[in-house]
Order: sequence, then C-alpha cells, then structure tokens
Amino acid sequence: MKKAGISLILLFLSFTLFAQAAYDQDEEYTSDPKKEFDLFAPGSVFQLDLTKESVIIGTGLLLNGTWLLCDKGLKLNHERYPNQILDSNDVNAFDRNFMKPYSHTLDVTGDIVMAVTLLTPLCLCQTDKNEWLQLGIMYGETMLLANGIKEIGKLCVNRPRPYSYFQGGPDKKYKNGDWAKSWPSGHTTFAFAGATFASYVFAQYYPDSTWKYVVIAGSYSLACTTAVLRIQSGNHFVTDVLTGAVIGTACGFFVPWLHLINEQTGRTLTITPTSLNFNFTF
Repeated sequence: MKKAGISLILLFLSFTLFAQAAYDQDEEYTSDPKKEFDLFAPGSVFQLDLTKESVIIGTGLLLNGTWLLCDKGLKLNHERYPNQILDSNDVNAFDRNFMKPYSHTLDVTGDIVMAVTLLTPLCLCQTDKNEWLQLGIMYGETMLLANGIKEIGKLCVNRPRPYSYFQGGPDKKYKNGDWAKSWPSGHTTFAFAGATFASYVFAQYYPDSTWKYVVIAGSYSLACTTAVLRIQSGNHFVTDVLTGAVIGTACGFFVPWLHLINEQTGRTLTITPTSLNFNFTF
C-alpha cells in the first residue's frame, strides 16, 4: 500500500498547490460582494465544462478504481520472485543491451528529479490568478488519467525489472511484488505528463514569448533525465521508459487540448453523451 500512497500523493501534489492558491484572491477582488467566482467561466485560453470534466474524471476514477480493486484488493496477477537470478537471454536483444544492475543512489535521484518535473507547471503561476483553479483541475485530470493507464498496464503485463537479472537487487521489492512491475515506467509517465502539460499550456498562454523555449527545454530535460535514471538504476528497460513517455505525453497534451478555446469561434471542444456514444463538436 505504500507504493499506492506515494502515487496518490504525487498525483494531486500540483493540483493542491494550484487549488489553494486560486482561493487566495487579492483584497480588491474579495472586497466586492458582487463579484462571484465562477469555476466554469471562460478563461483567456481554456474553459472547463461540467459534462467534459465528468467524463474525464469519471474515466480516471474508473481506471484507478479498477487497478486498486484488482491489484490491492483481489491481489490479481501477483508474481512471486523465484529466488534466483533470471536468465537475461529471455530479454529481447534491444533491451538486453541497456540492462543495468540495481543502484539505490540512482533510484533515489530519479525520485527527486521526477518530483521536480511534476512541479514544472508552477511556471504558469504568472497567469491570471482567477484561472489557477481551472489549471489545477486540468493538471489533476492529467495525472489521474496517466496514473490509471500506467497502473492498468503494470497490472496486465507482469514484466520483471532489469535488476532481477543481476545480483544485488532490492529484497524489499522482491517481497512486495514490485520486481515484476517494470512495464510501463511510472516515473517516466508522470515526468512526461508534467513536462508536456507545462510546455503546451505555457505556449498557449504566451505563444510569442521566447520564454516558452526555456520552459519546453527545461521541463523535457528533466523528464528525459528521469527516464535515463530509471534505466541506469536498473528499474526499467528502454522500452518501459519509451512507453511511459508516450503515455505521459499523450495525457499531458490531450487534457488541456480538450479545454482549449478556439480563437476564431470562441468555443471549446464539447462532449455530448448520447446513449452509449459521444458526439464531439467544436
């Protein structure tokens, strides 16, 4: 359960920062009783929608709930370590060339770099304070989806971690079953979700600013560093981090894109449920 707790803490870390800051309004705003805070009021770039948020959050909760029930509750697809070093010949040739033994130092360093990457959306704090809560909700949705997708992947695909093919692996991870949860890389998924969200949203707010290149380069450098550290620490194969990067990038882009206001029509992408189908209109 410790792993699940850490994942959930990281999941809502930046959402909490944005949400708390959103209610810290200046004196001029709060002193006027006629001004009311409307969560679904259109922002300068993005806009929330009740139906849309219900679908996104509902999907995220369904994915995470399924994982928690099957993995933590029913203990499905849990693998016991065979108490012997695995044969590296069972690994495909591409991944085998980059396999590394376990390194506790690089493992912890990867945790730290990932945590820093998750905070990159704080560069958006220079936007209008009234939009911070909207941004926080979108970021929370991004991480909710990313966590659900990667945990379902780990649940369905029991892939041994690279350190299982070397001496000196972490005994604790062998005992709790984490040794067989290599695909996809959760750290890389979170890192690229945060980097993509920060880069895409910042570029939408400030398309003509040269600082967007700094944000993009900085956030993706941190995300790539996280991926490299997960390989070098012996926790993941190259294909694990590549898959995690794809999942994270997709979630980091897709969620804010759904909320983007069309400059020409002034409308956002709307999701209208019709029986079991969904109609998408701009």
